[in-house]
Amino acid sequence: MRPPSTIRGVLAVGFIAVFALWTFSVYELARGVTDVENRVTEARDSFIRGERVLSTIRTSVLLGSIYLRDALVDTGAITRQYYRDELNQIRGDIGQLLPAYVPGVHSPLERQQWALLQTELDDYWASTDVVFGPDMPRSSVASAAFLRDRIVPRRDTILRILDRLAALRGVAEQRHQVETSLMYAELRQRVVNTGGFTLLLGIFVAVLATRHVGRLEREIDQRRAAEVQNRLDLERLSSRLVSAQEEERRVIARELHDEVGQALTAIKMELGVAHRELAAGSRGAHSLGEARAIAESALQSVRDMSQLLHPSMLDDLGLPDTIETYLRGFSKRTGVRAQLTHERMDDRLPPDVEVGIYRIVQEALTNVSKHADATSTTVRLMRRDDHLQLTIEDDGRGIARTGGESGVRRGIGVIGMRERAASLGGAFTIENRAEGGTRVVVRLPLAAGEILPFRTAERRAG
Repeated sequence: MRPPSTIRGVLAVGFIAVFALWTFSVYELARGVTDVENRVTEARDSFIRGERVLSTIRTSVLLGSIYLRDALVDTGAITRQYYRDELNQIRGDIGQLLPAYVPGVHSPLERQQWALLQTELDDYWASTDVVFGPDMPRSSVASAAFLRDRIVPRRDTILRILDRLAALRGVAEQRHQVETSLMYAELRQRVVNTGGFTLLLGIFVAVLATRHVGRLEREIDQRRAAEVQNRLDLERLSSRLVSAQEEERRVIARELHDEVGQALTAIKMELGVAHRELAAGSRGAHSLGEARAIAESALQSVRDMSQLLHPSMLDDLGLPDTIETYLRGFSKRTGVRAQLTHERMDDRLPPDVEVGIYRIVQEALTNVSKHADATSTTVRLMRRDDHLQLTIEDDGRGIARTGGESGVRRGIGVIGMRERAASLGGAFTIENRAEGGTRVVVRLPLAAGEILPFRTAERRAG
């Protein structure tokens, strides 16, 4: 397996490359579209200017021939000067129009026609000067001949040149349209190529990322499965340890009760017999009395130890009586008032449930005596159709706020109570009471016939 940093580097480079290509393709598309639009606009403007120039020249030549004809017909000095001024105006306008437009023409053939047009226009305007000079025609016949022989042929030549230029402009426009189509096609091809390459690279990066994520998911699943298995193993081990501990306590309690207790009882009885045989008030009788008292105290200690390890009355009388007896002893030892209330506890519970509840009560009351600084405590047992609830409350100082729940969770006694409850498929909670003190609540299902792993049982109870 490659290290995660290498995988992340490859993915980062791939995504950066995809983003860079995507940005470049967008930039190329925008630049190409702008370039094509500029060319189209430039060609359209050039075509419009050419058409306007041709139209202006055509109109000016036709209008000039009309002015020339009128000047030949009307011989008045004022009117002739008017026509001369108009012709000069038209000639000046055309003279300014052509130099401004012709340099922008790129086609050699079109430039040749524009040069020819310029020559013909010069001849045409030179012919019009005769009308206003000393050699002007004097008669109507001479005027008509002048128009027919010199003006009309040049005018027609100019019009034909204009027609050819218009045709060349049309051809140039068609050629430009073809070029524009080719540019758009090239632009589309570039966009398709760049987009396709970007798509392929994105697919490659996506496949790489998917494989990496899939590998990580498989590793996570494997580790999760291993953790679950380890947790289950620990839970089973914890359950077995609890069972083994209870069995060991039961054996030790039985040995103490049966072997040590009986031996101490026999010693006590023999000492009693010997004490009765000696004379009262003698030194030997006094020593035997003290030995008998010591044997009685040792016997009581063995009985108390046997009850703490595993009370025999739990097997004989059941849970409520055993807890009540333990509470009496607890009050005698610690001075904390303790009472038991129970509901619907007439029937016996499964042995593992009774032992578990008894041990939780033991541990909870041990915590009360050590940490709670309480004066009274209450133990409640409530049996329902599908569960058993144990509640232990005291009037002490409660859980320290500085430690919080996390501090409570880390306590050995609390961990033991939690694991015992969970090993029976139940749930365990500990909290501060609103009126002061601590509340421990244990909820055990009664329908379950087997001991479940405590984590699984805790989730199910939750």
